Order: sequence, then C-alpha cells, then structure tokens
Amino acid sequence: MNLTDWIGRSERVSDTATPTPYAALSATFDREAGRPVPGTPLPALWHWLYFLPLYRQSEIGADGHAKRGGFLPPVPLPRRMWAGSQFTFHQPLRIGDALERTSTIADVAEKSGRTGKLVFVKVRHEVRREGEAEIALTEFHDIVYREAARPDDVAPHPRRQQQRPPGKRNGCPMTCCYFVTRH
Repeated sequence: MNLTDWIGRSERVSDTATPTPYAALSATFDREAGRPVPGTPLPALWHWLYFLPLYRQSEIGADGHAKRGGFLPPVPLPRRMWAGSQFTFHQPLRIGDALERTSTIADVAEKSGRTGKLVFVKVRHEVRREGEAEIALTEFHDIVYREAARPDDVAPHPRRQQQRPPGKRNGCPMTCCYFVTRH
C-alpha cells in the first residue's frame, strides 16, 4: 500500500452557519450568549463550529476518529494528532450562510523523528458559500501520525502553571488565540 496514492482524494460536505453554535462558543468565552442575527460575521476560526464529522459508532476507530482508509489514508501508526493549520481568509462567513467545504489530501510524507516513524498528512480545505465559485476561506490542516508509546519512553516534565491572583484570568482561555494571523 502506497500512502501517497491518497494525494488528490477529495470529499465535499455542506453545512449551514446556524446561530446556536456561535452563541454556545460565545458563552464559553464569557461573552454575550445571545443568538446572532443572520448576516453576523463569524470570527476567525469559528468555522470549526460547523462541518463536524458524523460517523456511526461502528465506523469509529480505537482513537475516537473515523476508521482509516476512507477519506484519510490508512496510516498504520496508532497515534494521530493535530500538528498545525495555516489559514487565508478571503471573505467573511456569516450566520445564515449555506456553506460547502471541499477537502483534498494535498500531501502525505513519511519521516523519522527521535520518537520513531512519523507520517504527516496535509489536507487542504476550501470553504465557500454553497453554489458560489469564490472561496471564502482556505485552510491547510496538518495531521501527524506516530508510533505507539514504548514502555521505555520518557514522559516530558510537566509545566508549572503560572499563579494568578484569585478571580484573575487570561483574556483568552485558549492559547490558539495567540497564534491567529490574517493574510
């Protein structure tokens, strides 16, 4: 089996940018949780609230993801992790928009690292309003697959939590917020 045979495979899914996920994430960030009106722009990265994968229980692998060999290549390594993303925001997505996402396997690369064999899969997502040719958002999603942990692996040392005064918290509860850049 040659994993690079998956390069160029595509899948297309549709969704609608409805107000409830927007309101729920707003509440999570301790913002006003009211449901936004149609036409309200989605903040950067909030497209992740939509296009959620739906699989039957029998189609889910031991790692909680869809079994391999469908859209994603059948990488034989057991540990799958998000390795990063790159974004280009071409035009805003808005509440009420009927959306379409086309995902394509852009690259598959086998490598070796200090922890053993690795496979990197790069997926290109293009999001547009349904029926429109113009792309609203381009995302490259990097996935890394790793070998199983070995009994002699040394666990990383835990990081010390920064102490904050009672009632004080970060302005953004997710560290990913610090790395968003617009092109």
